[in-house]
Amino acid sequence: MLLRKLFLLVLIVCCALTGCMSAQYYRDRRIAENPELFNSFSPQVREQISLGQINIGFTEDMVRLAWGPPDRIYIRTTDRGEATVWTYSSTRILTQTDRMSVPVRIYDDRGHSTIVYRNVWVNRDRHEEYDVARVEFSQGAVSAIERMDQ
Repeated sequence: MLLRKLFLLVLIVCCALTGCMSAQYYRDRRIAENPELFNSFSPQVREQISLGQINIGFTEDMVRLAWGPPDRIYIRTTDRGEATVWTYSSTRILTQTDRMSVPVRIYDDRGHSTIVYRNVWVNRDRHEEYDVARVEFSQGAVSAIERMDQ
């Protein structure tokens, strides 16, 4: 009984700690791992980075500290030249319900078996990745920020 209670307590603590690992936790960790870089920015920029905000004119280092590394990087070519586009994405789970026919073995009173098919409903989860933000850099600084409308 004591072992069961201890296991439950450990499980609750692990769940609580996992929930604490938010975007802010990872941002604080990136800042702590790069103190010289972070302290080289102005107080206003440091505050924005600490809050997870970015702005036009930010460098790649500033964006990386505020939002982390991008999920994908694209090179965009226009009549004005080349730009680098960082894409940040998230995942959502889409559940689809399908009807399937499955074989079921049925036994009669004498122990003989036959196979019949029965319809069942099956839930199938599909993970879909989608972009939540794009940051465009021209000449080493943020020139455009695109966010998905909530």
